Amino acid sequence: MRGFEIIAIVIGVFFAMGIAVGMLLVIALPLLRGMLRNRRNRRRYADGGNWWKAPARDDYDRRPPRWPGG
Repeated sequence: MRGFEIIAIVIGVFFAMGIAVGMLLVIALPLLRGMLRNRRNRRRYADGGNWWKAPARDDYDRRPPRWPGG
């Protein structure tokens, strides 16, 4: 084998590996996103509440904090 053939083979191998990793990411990222969203919601709403609604806030009657420097 000449030097050009070795370089071409190495470039081809890296190209094929990049395509394979890209295909795996396209398949795996939606699954990982769903798993992480499910875990985050389970941790946030551990008491079984309705996770579609935001938690109730009881500080509506309080005034907002003062503006810095004002």
